[in-house]
Amino acid sequence: VQGDGAPKLQPADVSIDVPHFLPDEYVTAQDAKLDVYRRLSRAESQGDIDALRAELRDRFGPPPPPAEAMLALASLRVGGGSLGIEGILVRGDEARVNFRETAVPRMKGLSAAFHDVQFQAEVRRARPLSLKLTRLGGGSMLEGLVRALKAVG
Repeated sequence: VQGDGAPKLQPADVSIDVPHFLPDEYVTAQDAKLDVYRRLSRAESQGDIDALRAELRDRFGPPPPPAEAMLALASLRVGGGSLGIEGILVRGDEARVNFRETAVPRMKGLSAAFHDVQFQAEVRRARPLSLKLTRLGGGSMLEGLVRALKAVG
């Protein structure tokens, strides 16, 4: 229970089908690696994740694909949680996005954001909302999801 009365962010449960970790050749020190994982698990805002990405870039250079995927997963957990998303499942060029029972998603904003990243959104269930997304073009599924959720949030 939080003392300030503000509800604690309930992060989305995110499952992705690409490797998402810090490679040993990118971050060689085990303690530095554990620190990054700990900070990512505690991140409560996109700002926290962006700051960590900038720090990684400064200390170790541009993040390789598994590290970028790890940061994207963290962004989806936090961004999805703030939008009332319970779970996100990413498999190849498709994703399933399930909202919490209590969520009141803004469909117009979601549709526009998904359209902008070249995703087709199909409603699988209305209450609680469940969407199936199919990537039609543009960047990767992960990259597009992160951009779309940032645009809506």
